[in-house]
Amino acid sequence: MRRLFLALLLLFLVALAFWAYPLLGPAVRHGALPAPEGLKEPLTILVYGSSPEYVGYHKRAEERFRGLADTILLVRLDPKANRVVVLSIPRDVWVNLPGYGWRKVNAASPLGGPALMKEAVARVVGVRPERYVVVSLEALRALVDAIGGVRVCVERPMRYRDTAAGLVIDLKPGCRVLSGEEAEGYVRFRKDALGDIGRIQRQQAFFHALKEKLLSPAGLLRLPRAVAAVEPYVETDLTREEKGALLGLAMKRLELVSLLLPGRFGGGGWEVDQKALKALVERYFLGEGTGEEVSLKGLRVALVYGPGQEALARRAEERLAALGLKVLPHPKDLPPGRTEVLENGPGFAAEALGKALGVPYRVSGEAVLGADLTLRLGGDFPL
Repeated sequence: MRRLFLALLLLFLVALAFWAYPLLGPAVRHGALPAPEGLKEPLTILVYGSSPEYVGYHKRAEERFRGLADTILLVRLDPKANRVVVLSIPRDVWVNLPGYGWRKVNAASPLGGPALMKEAVARVVGVRPERYVVVSLEALRALVDAIGGVRVCVERPMRYRDTAAGLVIDLKPGCRVLSGEEAEGYVRFRKDALGDIGRIQRQQAFFHALKEKLLSPAGLLRLPRAVAAVEPYVETDLTREEKGALLGLAMKRLELVSLLLPGRFGGGGWEVDQKALKALVERYFLGEGTGEEVSLKGLRVALVYGPGQEALARRAEERLAALGLKVLPHPKDLPPGRTEVLENGPGFAAEALGKALGVPYRVSGEAVLGADLTLRLGGDFPL
């Protein structure tokens, strides 16, 4: 029996060594190992993608992480609330950059690097990032391939070709596991009616799917491989201790709140709704927002449903009207999956409607623009 126990222990240690081996390189280079306790205090990080620079036709320059900022995220890691907040900032927001005047926020990267990007985002949001993480184009491909792909539902055909940049996007509608190259096309595509805002909404849907994959048993098994794959394509000012804490935090199941900077199209870009932004910042970045009584009467709710769900949508519309909501039908080409209420806001109204209907709710910038709330119908909608 003792020999059997020792043999099993040896097998376990060998398996553990193979699992953790990919982390060895990054750990040695950065002096960071996963800290089991994770972060102890909230941390705000600016995360953005650096578009590639070119020295000729279809030839990328050596990565300097100083290209135009592509995806721009302000991330709040809050261990006390067991929550990660991701605020997506459209790259077409205008901001007064010190020394450069009014520019779009994505121009801060080539003009002044991470320091000016931090300043630009602080001026837009009113929250100053403590750290930054900038990633090159290859990071997403490497991450998705390392974890075995991510399952995403593509709602409409996505076709785009940029020969000079070597970017080819050709995605057909349907739900399937995307490879790294396909995932890059999905999150970069913006040649539709909503442009960059539609791209951000797809990115937030992708973040949610990515989180579910990373925290699945298969995802956790591949986490060390994923960290090692992404590490060469990242530049950051995180300290050694913070890197270890983040690795530890990545292995916990945290609530994900994904938000779109509230606003509207106008002025040659995205005009920020300062009142709505203030409410988001108070609750999710300053911890000042508290639960409050919410009246649903008069609120506009976008009712999202797919083919074959017309009868279910009529019944849902009746229930929503009985609650005093103004219903905005929003048919889609694909069934939206599980039933859920979405709100790109503090979340109090989404919580109230979710409780009234007996369905889950989620705070996300995937919510339909122009509506206060979004109700996605799935086959599990309670009649």
